[in-house]
Amino acid sequence: MNLSPGGLGRGNLSLTVRLLLGSGLALVGCGIALLYFILQEEIADQRTTLSEQLSEEMQFALPAMSGPAVVGDYSVIEQMVKARARQPAIAKFAWTDNSGHPVAALGPEIRTAAPRWFINRLHLPLLEQSQAVVVGGEKYGTVFLQLNPATSINKLWRGFWLRLGMLLLGTVLSLGVTLVVLRSGVRPLRALAASAHRFGQGDYAVRISLEGPPETAQCIQAFNSMAENIGSLLASLRRSEEKNRLLAMQVEQSSDAIFSHDQSSIVTSWNRGAARLYGYSAAEAVGRPLRELELWDRRSARDENTVSRDGSALPASFETCARTRSGQLVEVSVVATPFLDDGGRPLGELTIVRDISVLKQKEAAAEAANRAKSEFLATMSHEIRTPMNGVIGMTSLLLDTELSREQRDYAETVHRSGEALLTIINDILDFSKIEAGRLELEPVPFALRETLAKTIKTLGPLAHAKELELAYEIRPDVPDDLVGDTGRLGQILLNLVGNAIKFTEQGEVAVRVDAEAVTPDTAMLRVAVQDTGIGIAADKRGLIFDAFAQADASTTRRFGGTGLGLAISRRLVERMGGRIWLDSELGRGSTFHFTVLLERARGPVPKQVAAPSHALHGLPVLAADDNATNRRLLEAMLTAWGVAPTIVADGRSALAALEKARAAGRTFHLVLLDARMPDVDGFAVAERIRQEPALAGVTVMLLTSDVMNGDLARCRTLGIARHLVKPFTPSALLDAVLLALASLETTAEPAAPADPGAETSSQRLHVLVAEDNPVNQRLIVRLLEKMGHIPIVAHNGQEAVEAYESRPFDAALMDVQMPVMDGLAATMAIRESEARHPGRRRLPIMALTAYAMRGDRERCLAAGMDDYLTKPIKPEDLSAALDRLFGDSRAATIPVDSARSAPAPEAGFDLTAALNYVGGDRELLDELLGIFAEDAPVRMEAIRRAIAGGDTPELMREAHTLKGALKVIGATTAAGLAEGLEALGRAGGTNGADKLGAALEREMDRLLQSLMASKRG
Repeated sequence: MNLSPGGLGRGNLSLTVRLLLGSGLALVGCGIALLYFILQEEIADQRTTLSEQLSEEMQFALPAMSGPAVVGDYSVIEQMVKARARQPAIAKFAWTDNSGHPVAALGPEIRTAAPRWFINRLHLPLLEQSQAVVVGGEKYGTVFLQLNPATSINKLWRGFWLRLGMLLLGTVLSLGVTLVVLRSGVRPLRALAASAHRFGQGDYAVRISLEGPPETAQCIQAFNSMAENIGSLLASLRRSEEKNRLLAMQVEQSSDAIFSHDQSSIVTSWNRGAARLYGYSAAEAVGRPLRELELWDRRSARDENTVSRDGSALPASFETCARTRSGQLVEVSVVATPFLDDGGRPLGELTIVRDISVLKQKEAAAEAANRAKSEFLATMSHEIRTPMNGVIGMTSLLLDTELSREQRDYAETVHRSGEALLTIINDILDFSKIEAGRLELEPVPFALRETLAKTIKTLGPLAHAKELELAYEIRPDVPDDLVGDTGRLGQILLNLVGNAIKFTEQGEVAVRVDAEAVTPDTAMLRVAVQDTGIGIAADKRGLIFDAFAQADASTTRRFGGTGLGLAISRRLVERMGGRIWLDSELGRGSTFHFTVLLERARGPVPKQVAAPSHALHGLPVLAADDNATNRRLLEAMLTAWGVAPTIVADGRSALAALEKARAAGRTFHLVLLDARMPDVDGFAVAERIRQEPALAGVTVMLLTSDVMNGDLARCRTLGIARHLVKPFTPSALLDAVLLALASLETTAEPAAPADPGAETSSQRLHVLVAEDNPVNQRLIVRLLEKMGHIPIVAHNGQEAVEAYESRPFDAALMDVQMPVMDGLAATMAIRESEARHPGRRRLPIMALTAYAMRGDRERCLAAGMDDYLTKPIKPEDLSAALDRLFGDSRAATIPVDSARSAPAPEAGFDLTAALNYVGGDRELLDELLGIFAEDAPVRMEAIRRAIAGGDTPELMREAHTLKGALKVIGATTAAGLAEGLEALGRAGGTNGADKLGAALEREMDRLLQSLMASKRG
């Protein structure tokens, strides 16, 4: 046996010897390592023990030596030194006095049994320590102690031999057991080797009997299974060869061109399809480089390197043009798959080329047909929309003329039908724009809460007509100042909420807005529209977002609709970076969810809040509503205004809260009541409040989802200050609250002494002022107050009608042009209400307008107004107008301060004319100038947006509003420029608007600077 390294390397040793040598070396190596680590640990323990023993001996010796050292008894000291030195571990013990005289003794001599090499490896030196003997702060010599490590060395040497013997014994035993086990397992292996040799010689029938340990038996069983499998493989090989012949035949006869090439781009196979497509026979193509064949058009697609690629190429599929032998170009689709060996190295590539020229022609024809269809649809929608605009516009003009009741009914029917048809056409137009890829978003800064409230409010009448609760909620963490396409957002919401109202017969429709993710620049909003309607079956939920699709065919007949709304909403949501989905249960209701990604505005967006809320700070307010969403909305609004709200869920809880507050000595100054609550409704609570003398000063407001017949009369009977129809915007609620509180305070104040110049018989009038311009609002309010009247402000025609229905008025001053509902429409609504209630006293209405054109007075009188007053309003004109309405018996005159000197005109405006408009009241003028300075930038920004967007109605409305304010303060130059912009907007054109707008901005800058200088400190 050759045990040299060369012999071991050549494999001359048997498996048994190799295992024994390997096991022995491994055991010896592990044992040595284990012995080394154990010895190192014991050495460390002995070092620690010697150190501790040295410290203990020193601690014992110092007190014992202190007594004799103090008295200087050397004999006793010598005896003690010799006694301590006799300890086995002490090598030397000594005491040295202060003069350097030593008293020492050596310890017993201990021989070490370990050899020198072992002692050197231990590194256990003599340990010694010296320490002074100090008594009472005086030093009485020094104690020296030295320990002998011989005992520890002998202990370590004995442990070393003991463990070494155990290691050797274990190694011998392990190798012996290994040898016995190996001999029993090697014998079957030798038989297996002999059988394998026979099998390799072609004896495929050889089999081995199972014997030996389980592992060897498994090897034998595997060999027998392999022999069986090889026999089966030989049989299947013949079948595979037959299949290969069939596969080769299929490839050869395929209509697709199939060829392969190696790594050098040399063609290795070429089927008949390739011969038909390219014009080269197999004999001409095989063996030639692809570059010579020029199979691809390099101008239209990737060149031949797209197919003959490097070794890192992956399977690819693409479309290109193939070049035939004759130079003809054919559109093809190519699938290239690389050949790889077992190591993943490329060997070549298989290419399949299919002629798709006919398919491409069909696709082009289909795309052209789709484009033509979309363009035709868009064109036809526009062509239909143009005459529809004429129909709607002309019927609107027709309705402004004198008509009989029958003619007006016909005209209104035509108008409503035209608007309904225009809505359908708009849906089709939007869908065609989306399909044609021509829909563009127009993002603008907007206030989310105000915009959402106004959008939802437009659907209030639909919900109230079906006695449904319509509510919305925006979480506090949702940012308010955003940038987005408000028109398209409103379109989505109107569609979803309108559908929810359409398919809900009872219950509620609620809109909730949450913030999914908010960053400093963007906000991802999640909006949910929930209803308690009919629900949608699970198998129909995937269809409703498709064009012209509805959940059930019967809904088209029952509810109507084109089926485009949800399809358009889905496309709009996707354009805004979001998605839309549905949760629904048949018979229980549906919840439509959608998300949109919006930018955050760089600065605060102007919000339409008519009055500041700081006057409500700390005001105790009680609110009762049975709808949880409305309660959360009320709590958020009231908390934002700084009031102290108490929110309850029903009428009984409201009465209990009032009683509890009264018992505690507190009073709610304002109570907001939902009209329709179970058990005890808002009217019942209001009646209880009026019956309690202690609650006489409480202001009660009614929040209602609908106005039933007789409700307004009950409000007047119960002394309810105002009623507000849900849903309402935060600014609408704030205005209503401030007006309700103001009217209560005004009513409670004693009448001011009459002016000496006024008639002694004049009476205080409750005057409804409908005006959207804040400067004109304040001017009219102060003029009426100085006349001794009580003005109540409404910001548009809708609010004026609601105010008229909620309380009695003696007269109304109605601006003709207002948002939401203009003055003419509001007057007609009031006259219709008077016609429905013959017992109600007729309300005198005075028109307020900036126009002075022929036909304006006739239009106002035709709408039911009693007189006509041109703005800007002067005190004497207002007094004369009231005189005309009531005669001298009721109207009062306003005193004019004639003692004031006429100031010089200021730059940009006529201060003298402005003072004449306010009756010489400089304090009122300063107040109006402050309001104008705050409102004018907002109006100018709206005018700039209208000019940039070509929005002529908005331009006319904003320029008209600004013109009225400018005339009040005597800014004739700026008012003339605003009037020019108003005329352009009314004419429907914007040519020259940029220049007029720029001139107006310059004049406004000069005017605002002059106003700041003219205001008194």
